[in-house]
Amino acid sequence: MNTVLKRIETRHFRLVDALAQTNNMTLAAKQLHLTQSALSHQLKALEEALGYELFYRHGKKFVITPHGRRVLESAKVVLSELTSLQDELQAIEQDDKVVLRIATECITTFQWLPRAIPVFKQAYPNVEVELLPNAYNKVTDLLDSGDIDMAIKMAPAKKPFINHSLFDDQLVVVLDKNHKLASQDIITAEDVARENILLCPNAKEKLFRGLSLHVDISKIKTTEFPLTEAITEWCYAGMGISVLADWSVATWDQDKIVIRPLDVSWAQRSWKAVTLSRPLAAYEQAFLDLLRQHCPESQNREPMVEI
Repeated sequence: MNTVLKRIETRHFRLVDALAQTNNMTLAAKQLHLTQSALSHQLKALEEALGYELFYRHGKKFVITPHGRRVLESAKVVLSELTSLQDELQAIEQDDKVVLRIATECITTFQWLPRAIPVFKQAYPNVEVELLPNAYNKVTDLLDSGDIDMAIKMAPAKKPFINHSLFDDQLVVVLDKNHKLASQDIITAEDVARENILLCPNAKEKLFRGLSLHVDISKIKTTEFPLTEAITEWCYAGMGISVLADWSVATWDQDKIVIRPLDVSWAQRSWKAVTLSRPLAAYEQAFLDLLRQHCPESQNREPMVEI
């Protein structure tokens, strides 16, 4: 096996990647700026070295085999890492600015997310952190299109994205201490649906999706605010109730409010930093580590990666 691995070169990974994309030797050769004959010879030599057929020949069409698909997986990892390495080395050499683009699903992340940035800037002065505003309900679309590099979500993203665990939290109901529901130990979805709900615009869709599992949401009354500070004041005044993360209300005046658990399964959440299925650049990994250090401490959990 060591002998075989010594024979695999970067050009072989590029070959497999190009041929898997085009399914055509002529197009793959054109993409790699090689002659069709040279590319065909490379493929034959690679298959002989590995001892497996990587593509089925179906006329002029090349269809990847199970062995070829496994080589392709490694090819994408290796080629992506080489591209990232080249970009980082060039940035260091040229003292260029590298931009790390981030979007978040929830405005409440700005209570802890900015604390990681100054520390990160000290370690990586050439990396500019750009927070994309108003991207709340489309972060994975932006990630998939290449418009951002990392998304912060309140739940795991579906494959093929990579989920990097940050912390767990719980949605709670916050209300004025004189509110009629304040005497209850827990608050149900039905209780919430009968009240005026104070919330940020970006939170409405997800909250209503959860409530719709229990109640008719068509008649629920809401008052929307662009800032959580406004929700705080209205809640103090008894103008409604709010459903927020437990950690986000820790700084509120506890003499003016009561906090009750929301009696639904979806109140338990697991926050993720989501990236494309590729190796992280060194500065991206460093930023992810800092996010874990600065996210709400009471709910912090061991770092892990979920595919």
